[in-house]
Amino acid sequence: MSSAGSGAGAPGMFTVADLRACRPESLLAVGRRLEDRRRRVLGLAELVLWRRSAAPRWSGAASSAAADRYGLVVAGLGRLAGSIAATAHAVGHAAARLQSALDLLGRADRRAADEGAWLDGEGHLFLPVRASLGDPAGEAHRARLDELLRAEVHACLRQARCAASETDEELWRALLCSARGATGSIGTGVQTPSPSAPPPPPPPPPAAAGGVGAQVFASAAWWRSLTDEERRRVLRERPEWVGPRDGVPAAARHEANLALLARAERVASARAREAQRSASPGNAAQRTRAAEHLAALQAVRDVLGRGDGGPRRLLLVDATGLDVKAVVAVGDVDRADHVVTFVGGLSTMVGADLRRYDDTFVWMRSEARALAPGEDVAVVTWMGYDAPQVHEIVSSVDRNVLNAKLARDNAGALADFVTGVEAARERPAHQTVWAHSYGGTLAGFASLRTSAVDDVAVFGAPGLPFSDVARTTLKPGSLNVLGAVGDDVFGYGWMVHGTSPADVTGASRLSTFALKQSGTGCNHWLHPRSDFVDRGRTSAGHSDYLRAGTDSARNLVAIAAGRPDLRVFQGADERACTTTGPSLGTDPMGWPRLVP
Repeated sequence: MSSAGSGAGAPGMFTVADLRACRPESLLAVGRRLEDRRRRVLGLAELVLWRRSAAPRWSGAASSAAADRYGLVVAGLGRLAGSIAATAHAVGHAAARLQSALDLLGRADRRAADEGAWLDGEGHLFLPVRASLGDPAGEAHRARLDELLRAEVHACLRQARCAASETDEELWRALLCSARGATGSIGTGVQTPSPSAPPPPPPPPPAAAGGVGAQVFASAAWWRSLTDEERRRVLRERPEWVGPRDGVPAAARHEANLALLARAERVASARAREAQRSASPGNAAQRTRAAEHLAALQAVRDVLGRGDGGPRRLLLVDATGLDVKAVVAVGDVDRADHVVTFVGGLSTMVGADLRRYDDTFVWMRSEARALAPGEDVAVVTWMGYDAPQVHEIVSSVDRNVLNAKLARDNAGALADFVTGVEAARERPAHQTVWAHSYGGTLAGFASLRTSAVDDVAVFGAPGLPFSDVARTTLKPGSLNVLGAVGDDVFGYGWMVHGTSPADVTGASRLSTFALKQSGTGCNHWLHPRSDFVDRGRTSAGHSDYLRAGTDSARNLVAIAAGRPDLRVFQGADERACTTTGPSLGTDPMGWPRLVP
């Protein structure tokens, strides 16, 4: 193995050129030869022991001296076999870790090549000279994609170099220890091969400051740098390192989160029992919260147990906060061609809403797959933040739905999740964010951050923190806005949440409304809307966007499947038939209000 060390001490930091020169297969060959030598030494020790037992019995000083000599020979052979075994184990472990580091370097090379870029021998990234797009917004979006590429490639190279350097030092120390004769023994007094326990897997990177996606790409690189044995050990011994970590593959997160779910259930059950034992008017809130946590964890368990519509994957479970947070996917997030992430809004909670969201997304996933033959779709219910609740409108300032603080504070978590899905995969996916109500405002703040999202659809959103798509990190034409007739949150939420989604420059306004006969218009003043409207296809009010058969649901499915050509845009009929005053909780399909 090539060492990048300088000086007479332990090895130093590898360069990319050093890493490219590594040959793990040579170390594996050395390990196999060492194992062969160990078996030969053990065979020799067995032969000596057999000869001693088969020798004629005699006594006296010479006999005692011979017995001592036999013992010394056997002990020496045992120590030698143990030293060889420890060396072979260290060499094999080093080969596996170096191969992981080389795989990480290969990932960086492939990601660069996918974008027409390349890495030189020192690990410098060179981007291609690109033709001008003639569109400032498109140019800015491409620059942000290049920024993501740099962040991912540099994270891969940094982790690969660190892993190789640490492996080199570990092997150096193991060989030194073996040369000094540190081995194990058994009760017979015969030294036996007892390889030293493998070093603990390196911990995940600490919270990273600075660049775009720094933490996500560092986590992805860390996971890729581990050997298969180290990954299994981390999942078994430290699931908290993996379960909540964006950038780790969904399959590994699911396995870790199952362990964390069981742990959370035990803690929640104990707290609920304790709260009931000390029940009093003074701890009513504590008992309610304990019951809600148990109900939420049971909802997660129920959804994971479902077999319809595709496999479920648990990508986050966190019961340490005010409410239980959970992220559950239906479909294979690691391999699907299209990945959708849904964000809910006001009053959404895991215990109350996860099951119904899962029901809805099973059939929406099926419809999206039908629009993209031969391609797979995964839908993620992202309940990774404590959504504002109705009672907090009067009981809280920071958590009030009229305050954008929660949306602003959790935008980074959403952006990191989407980018983490991309970083963990072998090939990119088309990623869409569906965001309803206050979740749309959160998605708006996330759109100000560079991430791997391709398309965003906000429906029933009260407002967005920008007035022009060009001010976001989204590519031109990727923001879709849906607002239903009678949805006062969509119609008037901008008064407290910035720009009305309907007024954002560069956004595509999609249809949520259909007439029984197009082109007829609506006479608001003489007839109720139900006389003109196809109620099966029309969404009404704030919570009707995901109903099967509606144009709004069809539009969302088309976006998810990567079929923007199938979107239905808002037309003149819809604008004419939906421009009346606030519904104030009444049926928007009934008689019109007196406010035009």
